[in-house]
Amino acid sequence: MIKHKRITSFLCFLVIAVGLVGKLQAQKISDDSLLKNASGQELQQVISSYEGEKVVLVNVWATWCAPCIEEFPYIVDLQQKYEDMLHVIFISADFPNQRGKALEFLKEQNVDWVTYFKTGKDQPFIEAISDEWSGALPFTKIINKEGKLVASWEQGAEYEKFERFIKKAINV
Repeated sequence: MIKHKRITSFLCFLVIAVGLVGKLQAQKISDDSLLKNASGQELQQVISSYEGEKVVLVNVWATWCAPCIEEFPYIVDLQQKYEDMLHVIFISADFPNQRGKALEFLKEQNVDWVTYFKTGKDQPFIEAISDEWSGALPFTKIINKEGKLVASWEQGAEYEKFERFIKKAINV
């Protein structure tokens, strides 16, 4: 009888474990969807698509940019904390031959939503993203639900700065 209960318990555990693994695998995003190529104009359309729905934080980064790497986990954490009200749009400005490195970094940071890889010439891309951006990295801008710019800045930032402007955009 005890042996039967152990086998039954083990089988129940196995069924639950297999179910969880399947669920986790279903949630994985493909590499092509995790890091999509996009021009500045295409990204402006993506940003605009959230108007009326969510606050948008746009962050342009690169794997070779130390301040970008330092602030990245803050942004991922804030996306998770405010997921019902905020959408983060990460844009990798890595060189084309560094795409694989950017993809690996996103996976290491547990990013599980669509992000973008800059395409096209630098100046038109910069101008499409923001009139206030010189092209320096990292670059961040936060837009409220109504599509109005709340804040933008070049250089890295601490968690508190990101959260302060996200809360301002959300009206918390």
